Amino acid sequence: MTVAADDEPKAAGVRPVVERALRWWLGELRGLYGDVVRRLDGGRNAVVVEVGERYWMVRRRRTVLGQIDRATADAAQRRHMLQHLADARMRPGAVVIEIPPERLLAKRIRLPAPAQREIARVVHFEIARHFPFPAERVHFRHRVTGRDGSSIEVEIIAVPREIVAEICDELGGAGLRVGDVVVAGADGTAPLRLPVAASAQAPVLTRGQSWLLALLVVLGAAALASPIVHDRMRLAAIMRESAALRPRVEVLLTARAQQRRAADRVAGPLRLKAARPPLVAVLDRLTRAIPDGSWLVSLGVTGHEVVMSGLSPSAATVALALEHSRDFANVVFRTPILRDPATGLEHFEIAAAIVEAKP
Repeated sequence: MTVAADDEPKAAGVRPVVERALRWWLGELRGLYGDVVRRLDGGRNAVVVEVGERYWMVRRRRTVLGQIDRATADAAQRRHMLQHLADARMRPGAVVIEIPPERLLAKRIRLPAPAQREIARVVHFEIARHFPFPAERVHFRHRVTGRDGSSIEVEIIAVPREIVAEICDELGGAGLRVGDVVVAGADGTAPLRLPVAASAQAPVLTRGQSWLLALLVVLGAAALASPIVHDRMRLAAIMRESAALRPRVEVLLTARAQQRRAADRVAGPLRLKAARPPLVAVLDRLTRAIPDGSWLVSLGVTGHEVVMSGLSPSAATVALALEHSRDFANVVFRTPILRDPATGLEHFEIAAAIVEAKP
C-alpha cells in the first residue's frame, strides 16, 4: 500500500487534522481492497500469458498449457488458440501478462544518496536521459539494487506503451480481460508489476469477498479511534524534511548535466577524428537490425554516429530493435514522431552510435 500526503496548508483546530486523517485512512482501505481482491481473484486460478516477440506461452502457475507461434498463425488462429488454452481454466479477468526481458529496456544508474527521498520524481527525469523515449511514452518501474555511503544504484525497467496496448488489444479480441501486467525479473530477481491503468479493471466480487470487504470497512471504522493523528503529524514532519532536501537534489542534478555537456564538448572533436566505419558495413548492420515493413528515406554517417529517417508501422519498434542490437547504442529520437496521413505510417528520425566490432 502507498501512503500519500497532501500539501494543504495547516489549519488551526482539531477538525482539519481529523478530516485529513480520515481521508488518509480511506485511501489505505482502497489500497488494501485492491491487494485482497487480487489475491482472492488471481492467486489460485491466474492464467499467465508470457508474451515474447514471437512465441506466446500460456501457463497456469508453473504448468505450461500451450504455446502460440505468432509468426505462423494469423490473427484469427491466434484468437482461437488463446480462447482454447484459457477456456475452463480460469475465471474472467484473471489473465496476467508477463513481458520477458527480450522486450524490455533496462538500465542501471547511480544517483546521489539524498535522491532516494524523492526517487520517483528523480527517476521520471532520468527516463529521457537514458532511454530513447520520453517518460510519457513508456510504462516503467524502478528498484534500488545497491547503495553505499554517498550514492545508490537504481535499476529502471521500461516498456513502450504501444507494445503493452497492442498485447492488451489482442487479448481483449480473444474475450480475455487483463488483470495485471508484470515484467520478468532479470538474473533471478522478482518480477515487477507495471502501473498500467488499462489493466486495472474492477473485479466481480463473490459473496464471500463482499463479506470480507464489509469486515475490512468495519475494522477501518474501528481503527479511526487509534492514535492516527500522531502518525499524520510525524508524516507531515517527514514531508517538510523532504521539501527542504529538494533544492539540494536539483543542484546535484543540474551539476551532473553540466558536467556531461562539458565532457561531450571535449569528446566531440575526438570522435570526429576517429575512423568512420565503412558505409557498406553500416548498411548491412541496419538491414539486419531494422524490422521488416520499415523503410529508410535518408541515412547519414558522421564519425561513429548514424542518423536515419524513414517510415514504419511503429517507430517505437524500430528504436527498440536498434537498442537490443549489439551493433548500435545510445539510440535517441531526433525529432517528434509524425504519422503520414496518406500511408498511415509513422515518420521518424533516429540517431544511434555505431558499436565497433571487436577483433
